[in-house]
Amino acid sequence: MTGPARWRSVLMAALFTVLLAGCAVRAPQPPDAGRIAAVGDWDAPPAPDAWAFTGRTSLKLADEGATAAVSWVQDAATYRIDLRGALGAGSLRIVGDEAGVQLTTADGERYRAGSPRELVRAITGYDLPVGFLRHWVTASPVPWLDGRVTLDEAGWPRQLQQDGWEVTFNGYRTVGGYRLPGRIGVTHRDMAIRLVIGEWRLR
Repeated sequence: MTGPARWRSVLMAALFTVLLAGCAVRAPQPPDAGRIAAVGDWDAPPAPDAWAFTGRTSLKLADEGATAAVSWVQDAATYRIDLRGALGAGSLRIVGDEAGVQLTTADGERYRAGSPRELVRAITGYDLPVGFLRHWVTASPVPWLDGRVTLDEAGWPRQLQQDGWEVTFNGYRTVGGYRLPGRIGVTHRDMAIRLVIGEWRLR
């Protein structure tokens, strides 16, 4: 596989980004109970600004799919995402800050753009919610978007709907005083991202 088709497949695995092989991927369960609230009326639980996790991700676009192992390190203004085993393409590294984003392949090829979303759109032709995932992986809403949230019986987010995307959370665990999800699903029309997190770390 060469050229744009190869990179389209590679970035499918990269996204969420971003997000499951090695263990079975369980589809998020629909909410069946709990309170529904507008995001603007919801007092979201605190989430860390600096964190890291390792896990596995899958991305399905229409009839195409890919899986990869993922390691994500996030600080206040910078991030680094490493992916391995993306359709046999080897390793990929995505590094970004407020100035832009760069993708580097195992062969040393580099691609740059002003934002992750711009980079993915240019290479794959798909408009994926790359910038939103930083918030969603910690079960937090994107601050500048409206939407609604469904809470479980304990008051934790079970489902979040923003900008046409549906995000589901389960497998919560306590990490350094924060409640963080172990499994995240992101869907929109014929697109689905799944993320299973093996280990969370605070920075």
